[in-house]
Amino acid sequence: MSCPGCYRLLRGNAPRFCPACSQQLFDGQTVSPVLPFTARDLPSVLREDLLRVIKRMSVSGFQFKASMRLENATLTLSAERGGHEYLLKPPPRSFQINLTPALPANEHFTMQLARQVFKLRVAACALLRFADGEPAAYLTRRFDVLPGGERLLQEDFAQLTGRSQATHGDDFKMTGSHEEIALLIRQHVRAAQPAVDEFFRLTIFNYLVSNGDAHLKNFSLYRQPDGEYTLTPAYDLLNTSLHVNDGNGLALDLFADDHETPSFAANAFLAYDDFLELGRRIGLPLSRVRRVLADVAGHEAATAELLRRSFLPADLQARYAASLASRRERLRYSAAGNRK
Repeated sequence: MSCPGCYRLLRGNAPRFCPACSQQLFDGQTVSPVLPFTARDLPSVLREDLLRVIKRMSVSGFQFKASMRLENATLTLSAERGGHEYLLKPPPRSFQINLTPALPANEHFTMQLARQVFKLRVAACALLRFADGEPAAYLTRRFDVLPGGERLLQEDFAQLTGRSQATHGDDFKMTGSHEEIALLIRQHVRAAQPAVDEFFRLTIFNYLVSNGDAHLKNFSLYRQPDGEYTLTPAYDLLNTSLHVNDGNGLALDLFADDHETPSFAANAFLAYDDFLELGRRIGLPLSRVRRVLADVAGHEAATAELLRRSFLPADLQARYAASLASRRERLRYSAAGNRK
């Protein structure tokens, strides 16, 4: 039996969380990783009083997120506000994307890869089972809600850049750039250099895992109780190339203008030179940029072992591994010989 939070092997056959994941997700409470309903039951469970808490997910346009609360060590669907709030993402029902039952396991693995191997801050998450065992559903704890129920002010970068459907059309979430986000981090975050460094590392990670859903609303700042603004933990990380044609694998442009590196102009894909230029433009030392690029393009053995322990089926593990190998090759390729 593996922990549904971190894949740690546990003794016995009873489904449960390891102590570390119980603490991270539920403040140490003993909570079952099996939901008390099936996926087929979900529409009937979400009656009129809960429909208002359903939200859309951009990767499919059809998957919803349902709010949950932890009460008396039991996860329940609830529109009530308070401490211990969560979002549940069941597999989407859509004919427009592929392999929908595996999407929650994809997101869970990608989040664990970011946390365990690449040491990025990510939202606490787990993969829950429905009462009949399949398919699985993705659960994430809201990081903007404190245990006592206090809510941190959170603004995503669509809000911070003044973009909305009314001002920029249906694709407003895709109209910004990573350079623009980094400059806004410098404006709003007092400890700007570490935050920009973290954002740059997350950007390269998103490219490594082919996350074509990393749009303006999937990066945010929140205000801590002391009044300081901080980059939120990463969320909504997944390999979209397993489900849709995601093109170059990033939802946003790298640069705030129409700049193209000679590498991109010649090859039509993002590579080492493009991210080196992004790091330079957002004010990171080039020595640091090179170290981050080398690190994110590495860790092959640790990544392969974590993927083997994931809840993705074997065929998708193989496809995910091939996707990573292709992106590593790009991240190591420099048309201008800039890797030294």
